[in-house]
Parts: sequence; C-alpha cells; structure tokens
Amino acid sequence: MGDEARSSGSPNRTAHDRDPFATELLGLKRRGCCVLVTGHVNEQVRAAQSCRLFGQSDESRRRVLLLTDATPDHTSQYLPAGIPPTHSTVTTLDYTEEVRDLTDTDDPTSQPSSADTSSGESASMTGLGALLCDPVSDAVRTDSPSPGELRLGIATLGVLIDTDSLRATKAFVRRVRDDILAVNGMGHIHLPGSPDPETFSALCPMIDIHIELRKPNCVPEHRWHLLETGQSTGWLPMQL
Repeated sequence: MGDEARSSGSPNRTAHDRDPFATELLGLKRRGCCVLVTGHVNEQVRAAQSCRLFGQSDESRRRVLLLTDATPDHTSQYLPAGIPPTHSTVTTLDYTEEVRDLTDTDDPTSQPSSADTSSGESASMTGLGALLCDPVSDAVRTDSPSPGELRLGIATLGVLIDTDSLRATKAFVRRVRDDILAVNGMGHIHLPGSPDPETFSALCPMIDIHIELRKPNCVPEHRWHLLETGQSTGWLPMQL
C-alpha cells in the first residue's frame, strides 16, 4: 500500500507502472480499507506482516495496535523498526489479561458456537466485542484525517469468534470498519489459520483485501487478494 511497497516481496508496483492491481491498491489506500490476514504461521510471521501494514517508520502515521491473544512482551515486533510501543504515534490497547480472565472464568460449554449466524444481518455486540468497541473507536478518531494516515491492527480476531460467536464478531468488525473508513484509514485483522467457508463468508462483506500467509520452507510468503475486483498476486517472499 504505497509505503510498505519498499519491503521485499511487496505486491505493489512503482509509481510509473500503474497496472490494474497497483491502481486498485492505491484507491483502497485513499478511501480506506480493511485487510484480513490469515494463514498457518507463527506470531513472528504475522507480526512481520503487521510491520508492513503499519507503514514505514519515516512516514507520518497514527498506529493503533489492539492485542487480545498476542504476546504482550513482544508488542514491538508488530511495529516498524524505530517505532517502539511508547512512541508518540502509537496507541496500544492491551486486553490480553481481560481475555485470559474471561476465558478462565467462563464455562466453555456455555460459550456461543462460532457457527451462530442466525437470521438477519444486524446483531448486537456482546462480551469481548462490546468491551473493545468504544476504546477502538476513541483511538482511531481524528478531526483531520489524511488518507492512509490511521493504521489499526488487531491481533487477533479468533478469540472474539470463540467467546462471542461469529454473528457478534461480525457486528464488531462492521463497527470497526465504519470507524476506519470514517477517517480514510487502513485496518488489518489477524485470524490465525485458514478460516472455514462459513467464517470467511460472514466476514467478507467487511473485508477489502485478504492476505494469506504461509511458511513452506525457511522463507515466509504472502499472497494478496483484492476481493472487490478478484485480482490476486502469486506467492511473494517476505523478510522477517
């Protein structure tokens, strides 16, 4: 998306080579978008993808990192080199302890099923999603947004699906998307593993770009899909 184009293995082209894929990426950056990041990789690989999506350290960015089941001690790995979690442009919303308390005290047999997609598009946020909604909205709010300036990363969405149900999680993602697009920002949401068709179908209406991650050998790779136009890249190498 422009600034992360400088990293090895980026799907972007140069400014003088505006093919349809690069042109669509530029448009998404200008009007705001949501990215879903999936794949059977470890946290280090997912964090490396976040670094690129958060933008280079020499760019003017406001970065918001929401942690639900990542490793708090390793927060810095999600951010670009030279941008520590204490940087003035970074807001970290660490809810890992709240999630741990929630999952430790709740009876697993009473948790909503991730397949809960009962009728109707509208649903109320419950549980963890309701707890996170207002802090996220407050963190991304700005009076004078520049396209692509606001960057939000969520690590990860899986715990919301497990605790709140897929239907309630869908409502949370829709609210987050509305907040991001209101400031022409870019949000990326990690969902470890490969989502089942029902989960992916439920989230798709709120997602503009799907990034798949894998690490078949020693070098991790990513593959980008623009969902509105159906354009995709091949597998591209990533640098950790």
